[in-house]
Amino acid sequence: MLLASAQEGIVFFHEGSRSAIPISSIERMSVNQYRQIDISLEGQGRRVGISADSAHFHSLLPDTLVIEYIGDNVRTANPHLSFIQVESNGADVSVSALGKRPLVCVAKGHSSNGRLIIDCDTTCTLVLNDLQLTSRRGSAICFTQKQKVELVLAYNTTNTLADVEDYADETTNACLYAKGSIDISGRGTLNVVGNYKHAIASGKNITVEGGNIHITDAVKDGVRCDKLKMKGGTIDIHLTHPASKGIKAKESIHITGGIITGNALGDVSIEDGGVSYCALLKSDGTFQMTGGSLQLRNNGISGRCISVDSSVTIKGGTLQLETHGDGGSYLTTAGEQDYYTPKCITADGSIRIERGRIECLATGAGGKGIDCSDTLFIGRKGDGFISEDSLLISIETRGSALVDNVEEDYRRGCPKAIKSDVDINIFSGTLRLMTHGQGGEGIEANASLRAYNATIIADCFDDGINTGQRCYIDGAHVFCRSINNDGIDSNGKMSVVDGIVAAISEHEQNESFDTQGGRLYIYGGHIVGIGRNAVEISELATTPNYSTSLTVTPWGQRNGDGIMLKANQYMSICRGSDAIITMRHEAAFSDAFVTVASTLFQNGESLTISDGERPEDVDVEWLDGRIIVGGKVRHTEYLLNFTP
Repeated sequence: MLLASAQEGIVFFHEGSRSAIPISSIERMSVNQYRQIDISLEGQGRRVGISADSAHFHSLLPDTLVIEYIGDNVRTANPHLSFIQVESNGADVSVSALGKRPLVCVAKGHSSNGRLIIDCDTTCTLVLNDLQLTSRRGSAICFTQKQKVELVLAYNTTNTLADVEDYADETTNACLYAKGSIDISGRGTLNVVGNYKHAIASGKNITVEGGNIHITDAVKDGVRCDKLKMKGGTIDIHLTHPASKGIKAKESIHITGGIITGNALGDVSIEDGGVSYCALLKSDGTFQMTGGSLQLRNNGISGRCISVDSSVTIKGGTLQLETHGDGGSYLTTAGEQDYYTPKCITADGSIRIERGRIECLATGAGGKGIDCSDTLFIGRKGDGFISEDSLLISIETRGSALVDNVEEDYRRGCPKAIKSDVDINIFSGTLRLMTHGQGGEGIEANASLRAYNATIIADCFDDGINTGQRCYIDGAHVFCRSINNDGIDSNGKMSVVDGIVAAISEHEQNESFDTQGGRLYIYGGHIVGIGRNAVEISELATTPNYSTSLTVTPWGQRNGDGIMLKANQYMSICRGSDAIITMRHEAAFSDAFVTVASTLFQNGESLTISDGERPEDVDVEWLDGRIIVGGKVRHTEYLLNFTP
């Protein structure tokens, strides 16, 4: 009989343990006085002797080590493969692999006082097959070298790992720890808690391709690594500790598929005049998403859903982000007061959003949807109008400002749907923004806003759009409504080259369009505004325009109750009975100022402003029916004749 094949072996049984050994690794076999089989193994520069009760031949031998935890003990199969060494002390198991041969290990069973330590310098595949393992001394599972780890969650299994609050061996810091990269796959479930620091940690990168991972809690980070790649499967994260992070990456987070859900309760941590926040996704470098789904909810004080030190790029996927904690204040190391606020997405660098569906809700004081310290880009340059399925951003804030209206302090402590410390460029997509509390603005760009082929609807307590230097609109469809400030407020100039721009200010002292020194330049498109204060249009405007108070007519001051525009009506600019352009308004206005401009007007013609029901037989409507072009007016009160 030929016994030379490397694929053939002998399976030995001894007191319930099973060892499958390649024939090529067996040096000698004999039967001792106890009728046991003594086997001498030689390989990899070492000699091992074992005994067995029985044996049988086996072909196509798998090089797999099986470890089964049974309370305070373990049972192994294949513990004497020629390239590994297995040592156990109770339920503590150490596996050492020699050479470059890949190690495959299966762990199963249960122990409330066990560990698995694997030391090998080649690729290791660890299959978790209904493993319930709690360590009392350190990491539950630890890979001590920088080899690549392939972690497989066996089909339809539930695996649970837990550690303790204090480690006897502080060379590791996570319940599941690896010095090298970890690839996670399979169709099973893994529950992990990080009672000491982290739940899962890698000294390099983590890639998730499958499986259902539940981080039930972590003192520091749920998942910690240099780079995280999410390709499939699910990660579910729950955090309760101050300043803890759900996923913390030193370099990057890249999501192409799968689902990440999270719920955080952790508050801020203030030490030495600095603030650390609880965040569900935190990257010290970049964040990129091209697919998959995020469903994140942070209930902690000033909690963040996505926090990035460098840049954010979103080219696809679905994001549902909520923050429900309030902001607050603290003293810096210089003794100055500063503020922290909850944010759904925040980046110290630029943010670029090209495709996808983003929904943000911030209910706490000072809460923000998207907050960018550098330039914010939305849509793609050169895009025409695209459907909401391609790019939709919906943001709602419900909280109020943290402080009184005191210059810069007030601005930092205010809720914002979208905010950039520099410029905002909107090329395409649909933006639906709503704010409710004091200081709540739809869009704030501390420098300039440029809007092209996009739809923007901002229904706000404060300014719908606020810019520090310039507001430039060329092709966008924009509607802004403010109940306590200006519809659109540019602290420099505002230019409209093309598009539809409508603004309403319901506050008694503010305007539909507020610019610095009357620098409203209209070169094309259609403009409609209703406010409580006068709007000054630049003499350089080339589009026929008109701005007036409806309380003053060519026949003198109006009398009566002063109600010029009734609630829930349509204000139309008419040529006879033909409606040229119409805007729907919810509020009633007395002493209203109307501002209109359109390339559909003719210089010097006589037009009429009227208010009443929706026109009939309209040509087209935009902005969810807020702006209508064409049609016939009906049941209308004619308010004013004017000449643009």
